[in-house]
Amino acid sequence: MNSILRKLVQEHSHFSLPLPLYFQQDIWQTDQLSEILQLPKPVVYNKSLHFDYIENPYLREEIKRYFYIHFISGRLSLRSALGVPYTAILLFAHFFSTAYPHAKSLLDYSLPVIQYRYGRFLKKERSKPQRLDRITPKYKAGHYDYYTKIAEKLYVFLQGYYDDRPEHEKDMWQLDKLGLPYNMSRRETRINFTSILPPYRDLVKKYFYHVLLLQRQITVATALNILKKVYLFFNFIYDRHPDWTDLKHLQRSDIEAFLAYVWTVDMGGSSHCKNRTPSNRHVSECLANSRRILEYAQLYNWPEAPKQPIHLLLVWEDLPKRERKNYYDHIKHIPDPIWEQVQHHLHLLPPVLARLILVMEASGFRVSDVCQLNQDCLVYKSNGWWLKGDQRKVNHVDHLVPISEEIVTIVRIQQEYLQENLFYNPHHFLFPQSIGRQSEKAMSQRLVTTALARLAEQLDLRDATGNIYNFKNHAFRHRYGVNLINNGMQILHVQKLMAHTSSEMTLTYARILDSTLRKEWEKAQASIRLSDTGIPVRTDLSIQAEENGVELDWIRHHLDAIRMDHGFCIKSPKLHCDFLEQTLEPPCIKNNCRSFHVDQTFLDYYQEQIEQLLNDVKVYETQGRLRSIELVQLKIKRFTDIRDSLLSAGLIMGIEKAKREYVGEERNNECSS
Repeated sequence: MNSILRKLVQEHSHFSLPLPLYFQQDIWQTDQLSEILQLPKPVVYNKSLHFDYIENPYLREEIKRYFYIHFISGRLSLRSALGVPYTAILLFAHFFSTAYPHAKSLLDYSLPVIQYRYGRFLKKERSKPQRLDRITPKYKAGHYDYYTKIAEKLYVFLQGYYDDRPEHEKDMWQLDKLGLPYNMSRRETRINFTSILPPYRDLVKKYFYHVLLLQRQITVATALNILKKVYLFFNFIYDRHPDWTDLKHLQRSDIEAFLAYVWTVDMGGSSHCKNRTPSNRHVSECLANSRRILEYAQLYNWPEAPKQPIHLLLVWEDLPKRERKNYYDHIKHIPDPIWEQVQHHLHLLPPVLARLILVMEASGFRVSDVCQLNQDCLVYKSNGWWLKGDQRKVNHVDHLVPISEEIVTIVRIQQEYLQENLFYNPHHFLFPQSIGRQSEKAMSQRLVTTALARLAEQLDLRDATGNIYNFKNHAFRHRYGVNLINNGMQILHVQKLMAHTSSEMTLTYARILDSTLRKEWEKAQASIRLSDTGIPVRTDLSIQAEENGVELDWIRHHLDAIRMDHGFCIKSPKLHCDFLEQTLEPPCIKNNCRSFHVDQTFLDYYQEQIEQLLNDVKVYETQGRLRSIELVQLKIKRFTDIRDSLLSAGLIMGIEKAKREYVGEERNNECSS
């Protein structure tokens, strides 16, 4: 523990700031706690918290204070406290009392050292089949993460409790005390500088104080990402020159030595990169982020800065070329069959999470932006309902996307749920964390991922390789983008809806699955028209365009406008339709119109019409309406001929790009050129 913090601990002695009278006892009864704290009485087997099990009297007082503060702040309920937190803390207290019998505070020792030794202790404990004794409950394998993190939770709490210095002077900055916006759907609550060894920790803290708090040049997310890399450089320099207290004498040889070193050290972190061989991107970020700190120190003439100019120490050629990111490979959208299964089984998810997932799929918002939606996020305009929310990654405030009436209903149900339950929701989130230590924060992204993973297991949802489907929250956004492209929306409109800063990212959503391409191409190839005698014949869009004096390009751009219920009207807008006033039967079919064009997109229409007409025949038969039956059967025959002609069209197994995009003479001209 550093000298400043040691002094603070001594000034805030347990005896000078005693706990309330009841909480000075070493045994806290559940019934009495619920009355004193006005908390619901839990239904549990344990009826008390036994702090007398903790051997070290100083640690016992610190742990009692930990529970007391968490109880009165609402961060911990009695029901939760008597479960894993209580068991985990007793086990850690037993370890600490044994490993450090003379300690007068948990803060007397370095957190990394404590965590390392406790991790080794837990590995031994996991292999023990029985309880050690009544004060060290058996380690529960299912809660390993919580057990490993309990030391850090206690340590950080005590640091915050004792240390009343300005936040930027501490070694851990609590995000909610910095007054900066940050992602409340993640559970990163602080910027931790303890991974950087003391000789250079103050330098890095000073850099972040300037660029993050004073100048606001970077965001909290960027600060966290920088810290994940730069500790490697500063700790390497410390190991190389343990007698240095600054970087004044940094030489080019030190940079070259670090460059050789960083290629040999596995990447750290808790993501998919952990324990993997360093990538070009990882090495580049380690060097670039270290350079930005050194360059900033030189710019402002800080005494710790290197004397040699930064451009002579670390040259841009040192940074390996980053692998070009192929966004095509990153578009992993949720396929329709998987999404349909999720929709059919939403009742298996907690209702709030089910509503959040529906909003995420329908809006294309990133999961962090959905979790942090404002409670008042619905906007009504003359053309319908819109969802309003910030796109934080690109600093786009109050971004709007159109939504359906069904999604409006989902949002209103969630709003009513919040009003009825009166959650502590100071930030007015639509999806707040309702209970626990993070009750003032937004819903956690991890809760969404975990719930979907459990659903996949429960439903046995499998991907193309046969493995249990791995839901990624961002895949919902990819699904939104791919669906917009597949449904024919223009790229610029998709870019605007998804708040992309460039069209390059939007273009990657134009990846339509091979099966979709083939299906749509087959529909275009299996098109028909009616001959003069009313017989369906195969046709080509370019032929009909030429016959009717219409530009093929005009048809392509106005296809939706010339679409009818039963087919396309390939007629020049300058010409009058002779059959426009006929309404009893589709006039195009009745009159064998040469401008009538049908493809496989209309199959459902004809199938439904045939089924309806057959039902009408049955009704007419019971009523003895023979003339009606005769007329309807003629119509059934016409519709059946069209349907069967579409179904009998040969399917083509694939076609090159030129033939996919051109038809008729266009195709021949393109291919010959």
